[in-house]
Amino acid sequence: MDKKRSLFFDSGLIYFVVIAGFVVIRILNGLIKFPTVVGNLMSIIIQVGLMLVVPFVLYKVLRKKKAKEVLNDFNVKKINIKAVLFSVGIGIVIYFLNIAVASFFNIFINATGYDPSFGMASAAEGSYPLVSFLGDIVLTAILPGICEEFCHRGMLLNGVKQIGMKKSILLVGLLFGLMHLNIEQVFYAIVIGMFLTFLVYISGSIIPSMIVHFLNNGIGLYMTFAKYNNLPFGNMSESLGETLSGGGFAVVGTILLIVIIMLALLAFFTFMLLKQTRVKQFESLAKRAIENKQRENILKSFDLNVEEINKEQGITNISAGDLHVEVTDQPPLANGRQNILVDFSFDENSLMSKNIKKVPLKDKAFIIGTIFIGVFITISTLIWGIL
Repeated sequence: MDKKRSLFFDSGLIYFVVIAGFVVIRILNGLIKFPTVVGNLMSIIIQVGLMLVVPFVLYKVLRKKKAKEVLNDFNVKKINIKAVLFSVGIGIVIYFLNIAVASFFNIFINATGYDPSFGMASAAEGSYPLVSFLGDIVLTAILPGICEEFCHRGMLLNGVKQIGMKKSILLVGLLFGLMHLNIEQVFYAIVIGMFLTFLVYISGSIIPSMIVHFLNNGIGLYMTFAKYNNLPFGNMSESLGETLSGGGFAVVGTILLIVIIMLALLAFFTFMLLKQTRVKQFESLAKRAIENKQRENILKSFDLNVEEINKEQGITNISAGDLHVEVTDQPPLANGRQNILVDFSFDENSLMSKNIKKVPLKDKAFIIGTIFIGVFITISTLIWGIL
């Protein structure tokens, strides 16, 4: 690996390639009226090709990593079923929270004379059959939930984490919002992008962010499908959106009330997710470490060589991924029971690293270029929508 080329630089380069390809395809799609089949194929190319394959292959080549190492760097790590369920809860809350946040920002956008229909996909006319719904679920919920998270909360976050947790959350969220290249979507996409990045930090896995992303997109699709097929909750999203799209203090107050309720639920589910991921992982490792230390104390009591026995049995320091646990003997307690101090730490190269480094300007070139492209196109959609 070229030591002169940093991880931040490589990640910025990869992301610039992804967004450049994304912009080219979006421009072609806007200039040429493609048949539906071709349009769907282009969506698959964007998601699977640009957001998944390109980051994986380029990172693997530039960083000279094995496939398993790439997945580990991108925090593709399994979580337990309870963590999955809490992620589902977060996803449902995020969907309704996004309606409130988007409506709040749209009040200001619409005040400029912007046409809300500009650049947005037209709704299904007359009917919305099951086949179309399932196709849309794949194209706009499943694939984005997997591929966009792999690119942003996987590759990109791994590359910029060295600037610190707060700054990387802001940066990844900003780039995620600008990636949508639409003034109506950019605001709430930035907000949800920052929160999804935060979820990866607290859980150590991108699986929760994938679940939340999928649900945020998928619930909206179901609402549309339910509306056209007279199914439960078919008018909920539209009615809520219409209620919040107006102006005045009553609407702003309603938005704030919804946000407060949703934030309370969000805090609860997020805390429970933390318990089922990082905390659960620490408890498991701590238990193993204590058992291992007690075993060593017993061996020492028989004057046995602990290091040789550990080597023979393949026993090493207790760790799992980026989390390491160590235990040390302490003076006995007043009741004579053994006292053990348990300490844990994160690998300095891990996601939770506190080893913050200053990134040279030359390494930020591609990230800055990507932000410029995103801001330019997003503002252009606002101007075009007004004109």
